[in-house]
Amino acid sequence: MPYALFTALPFVGHLNPLLRQAEELQKRGWRVAVASTREMADHCARESPAIPFVNLGTLGDTIQELRAAEAAATVDPDYRRGGMRFLPVLGKIWPVMFDGLVAAVASDRPSILIVDIFSWAGVDAAEATGVTFALNNPSLLTGVPQGLLAPAPGVPMMTTGQSIHDIGWLQRTAEPLLRGLMALGIRFTVLRGVNALRRTRGLPNTTLEAPLRGRQILVNGAFGLEYVRPLPANVEMVGPMLAEDVPPLPPDLERWLSDGPPVIYTNMGTVSANSTEQLGRIANGIAVEGMRALWIVRPPHADRIPRPLPQSVKLMDWVPSPRAVLAHPNVRVFVSHCGINSVHESLAAGTPVVGIPMLADQRDMAARVADAGVGLWLDKSRFTTAQLRDAIAKVSTDSAFRDRIPALQKAFAKAGGVKRAADLIERAAAQ
Repeated sequence: MPYALFTALPFVGHLNPLLRQAEELQKRGWRVAVASTREMADHCARESPAIPFVNLGTLGDTIQELRAAEAAATVDPDYRRGGMRFLPVLGKIWPVMFDGLVAAVASDRPSILIVDIFSWAGVDAAEATGVTFALNNPSLLTGVPQGLLAPAPGVPMMTTGQSIHDIGWLQRTAEPLLRGLMALGIRFTVLRGVNALRRTRGLPNTTLEAPLRGRQILVNGAFGLEYVRPLPANVEMVGPMLAEDVPPLPPDLERWLSDGPPVIYTNMGTVSANSTEQLGRIANGIAVEGMRALWIVRPPHADRIPRPLPQSVKLMDWVPSPRAVLAHPNVRVFVSHCGINSVHESLAAGTPVVGIPMLADQRDMAARVADAGVGLWLDKSRFTTAQLRDAIAKVSTDSAFRDRIPALQKAFAKAGGVKRAADLIERAAAQ
């Protein structure tokens, strides 16, 4: 029986796509497991109880540093600077994951290791053990190292937050220089740190691209929402990683959604750590006349929401099936951080988006949502209560936003989704 081991950083948005792929391979008769740090064991068990979890070790005190980085990045108006705040923490996660994966492979060698493309420890462990591996990119296409992609002067670069319509002739002309400057910046930040970590385990210096050349790379997106650009043969757009079955809503939540005015579903994701001031603007902004709001906020942050909440706002810390909420006919708009998985879930359910991107590649996704005509987005640092209310009113009442979604759903289906991803993993394992 072939065995596929999946591994990702301890973030929900990086693990969930791998769980979907593992489920599909399991249906095909594969033995599968998902590996991450111990902190993600409960999430994986709740999200996909049939998939075994491999504990690579605990983050210990590093979890507090990770939470601090999330909070700082969420309020930082500079998205690139906010992203850089995670680098020291990722450096501390690397040895936990590397050592854990090397031990896991030695104990139970997989036929193939499927590595989240941002999990450098996974790539390095595959190299150290000589195991066959493929990569999953849960981000936008720009998450693939630029040295592996052909130049695309008309496409925005990673974490710029630009719309494709913002790029004029001058930027197109200067694209080679801009790519070079970005490569230089990565070399002296990310790559320097990666190589320092590799040396602690006796591995030679490398580049971000070198270990990935010729490897199968699965990008969890589809052209139509993603900007079109040429791809090498080993990089495949496989569409969103969404499960076939959508769990039903609990009866009490189903009743609440159905019995009353239209609903604004609001969720800022599992990584964003909004400030009290941001939470206050969101709380007042989702209090739209003639509508109700279902707002999901994790317990550590819910206590900081200014009280009293508007009567039209229902606060919960978790829902068992966000896709079922988004697909409910009385849910008219999704106020989102524009995480890639969340946007895919919303559009697959037919619900337009009002984005308030908080960190990393979320602003880039928000630009793509707006360019596809399926939503609007607001700046996290400057949006006002009135602007949020206006955006919600516009997106929820103007049928043009919802009418453009079916074309993207067709693009998602054409890309193949989880089944296409599993096909490619099986092909990579057989090579």
